[in-house]
Parts: sequence; structure tokens; C-alpha cells
Amino acid sequence: MSSDPDRDDPKEDLKQGLSLLWRAARKTAVDLRKDLDRTSVGKAIDDAGRELVRAASNVVGRLGAELSKGPPPGPPRDEHRDDTSVPDAPVTRPAGPTPDDPGFRIAVDPEDRDDKPR
Repeated sequence: MSSDPDRDDPKEDLKQGLSLLWRAARKTAVDLRKDLDRTSVGKAIDDAGRELVRAASNVVGRLGAELSKGPPPGPPRDEHRDDTSVPDAPVTRPAGPTPDDPGFRIAVDPEDRDDKPR
């Protein structure tokens, strides 16, 4: 195998190609940074990021304050109660209909009523 200088070497071509790509990417990044510094877009992005963090912090603070308050207070207590009544006693409800509150009835056909004359 003779070493011909005109012959293409794939390894060398790959090395040169990657080197050129790397150089182009580096130059583009430097030029982009210069443009961003010149146009204040970078500052605007930084400011927007700070505002976003500030807004999120405010929301978290408000949610934390609301959650730490606990349940809302109950209705105001009546201070003019009888002394004979037991304070904060549970209300006893009747088990069935009463003369004051007969409850409700489901509609029943007259033919199906139990109290019809036979």
C-alpha cells in the first residue's frame, strides 16, 4: 500500500469536519451573545424570570396563609339563653312524625290504601 497524498482519508475528513462544525458553533454562540448583550433581550428574559418567580412566590404565600387559617368560625352564639338549658347540647330529633310535623307521604292510589273500607 502506497501512501498517496491525493487519496482521501475518512478519519481525517471526519476530524476536519467536526472541527469545522465546532468552530462554527462556537463563533455563532459568541456572535449571538454579543447581539443579546447589545439588544437587552437577555435583560428582558432575566426580568421576566424574576417576575415569574415573584408571582409564584406570592401565590404560594397566599395559599399557605389560607390553609393555615383553619375552618371558618361558626355562627355567633346566642348569649340570652335560659340558664336551665345545657350549653352546646346535641339536638334530639324525634324518631317519627309528630303532631307539629307529620312528615310526608308517598302518593298512594285509593285502591291500594290500607285504610279503605272492606
